[in-house]
Amino acid sequence: MSEININTREKELIKETLLKEARLSFDLSEKGIFFDKEKFIELGLLKTGFRARKGNLSFKLPHGVSAAGHFTEWTPYSVVFEDNTPILYDGKTPVGEISFKDRSTTNPVLDARLKNGIKFRSVFSISEEGGDISVAYSKECSLKSTGEDCLFCSINVRDRTNEELANLLLNPKIIAEAYDLARKAGVGNHMNISGGFVPERREVEYYIDVAEEIKKTYPDFYASAVIGAPSDLSIIDKLKESGYSFISHNLEVWDKNLFAHICPGKEKYNGGQQHWIRTLEYSAQVFGKGHAHCSIIGGLEPKASTLEGIEYLVSKGVVGQLNRIAPEKNTPLEGFRSPVADFHWDLADKVTDIYIRAGFTMKELTGKHSHFLTADLFRIKTGDFNGDKLTTWKYPALGQSKLITV
Repeated sequence: MSEININTREKELIKETLLKEARLSFDLSEKGIFFDKEKFIELGLLKTGFRARKGNLSFKLPHGVSAAGHFTEWTPYSVVFEDNTPILYDGKTPVGEISFKDRSTTNPVLDARLKNGIKFRSVFSISEEGGDISVAYSKECSLKSTGEDCLFCSINVRDRTNEELANLLLNPKIIAEAYDLARKAGVGNHMNISGGFVPERREVEYYIDVAEEIKKTYPDFYASAVIGAPSDLSIIDKLKESGYSFISHNLEVWDKNLFAHICPGKEKYNGGQQHWIRTLEYSAQVFGKGHAHCSIIGGLEPKASTLEGIEYLVSKGVVGQLNRIAPEKNTPLEGFRSPVADFHWDLADKVTDIYIRAGFTMKELTGKHSHFLTADLFRIKTGDFNGDKLTTWKYPALGQSKLITV
C-alpha cells in the first residue's frame, strides 16, 4: 500500500474522531454539564471558561472542537479536576482533558478607556479568534415602542450597566476611536457592526458615517454591516461604496407565516418577507457571492422549511447562516424548549453539505462573524485540521491573504 493511501486513511480516521467530537458538542449544548464553580474560582478559571450571566461553561474538547453547556445536576456530563487538570466525563467514562481560553489576560485592551471615559469593552467585544471584534451601535431597538420586537430577541429586555444606559446609541467617532485601539492592539482584522432599528431608520446613514470615520485613519478596514432590509435598495450600493466587505440582513425564519408571527416588526415595517428576500438577492449581486449573509434560526420552524430557505439563499449567492434557538430571559419565547441535539445535528450536517456544494470558503462563511454554529463541522468536513487537532481559525491580518491557524 502506498504512503499516500496510508496518509489518506489516517486522515479519514482522524476526521471520524473529530466528527464524533463535534456531535458530542451538540449533546453538551442540549443536556448541560455538572461542574464545581468553587473549583473554578480556586484555580482562577472563573474568567476563562465560566460565563456567570448564563451559567454556561465554554471550552475546547480534547481535539479542539468548541463546546459549551449550561450548569445542571441532571446530566451525564461533568467536569472533574484531577491534579487540577479539568477532565470531561460522560457518566463514569472519561472523555478527555478540556482546555479554556483565558479571556482575562488575552485582550488587555478591553479595559482601556476612551477619551469620553467609557471602557473599550463597552464598545467592542473580541472573539476568541482574536482578530474579530463586534460592536452594537445601539443598545436597544426602536420596535420597543411599538411592542413588535422579534419574539426571541433580548435587546430591549436585557440588564444594562449605567455606562451602557448612558450610551444607548454610540457616536460614530467613538467607534472609530475604539477601532483605532483595536488595530493597535493587534485585533480588528474583522469588524462586525450590528444593532437594533433606530427611529426613522437613521441607522442606514449611521453605518456610512462609521465607515467614513474609520477610513480617515484606516482605509483598509474589513467589516460586515448587519442591517435591516432598507426600503430603498440603492442603500446597498452606498454601503458597498463606503467600504464594507460584507452585508447581512437577518431574516431569521424562512416560513412566511411564521416570519410574520415571530418577527412582526420586520414584517410590518420592512416591506414583508418578500422584500427581505429581494434585498438579500440584490445584496449578493452588489457585494458578490458569499459576501451577503442571512441568519436563519434552527428550531423555530420545521427542519424542511429551514433547509428549503438555506438552499434557496445559497443558490442566489447568499450565505444562509444557520444558528440555534436559545430562548433568552424575559423574551416572549422564554421557557420555549429548543429541539433535541439530533434535530440540530441533522440540520448542521445538511447545511454544511450545502455550503460545500456551493464552494463557499471559511473566509466567506465568517464574513458576518467568526463564531457560527457550523464552523467546526464545516472545517472538519473540508479537512481543515492539523494532525488530530482542530486548530483555532483566525482572520488573516489585514494586508495578508493567507489564512492563519494556531
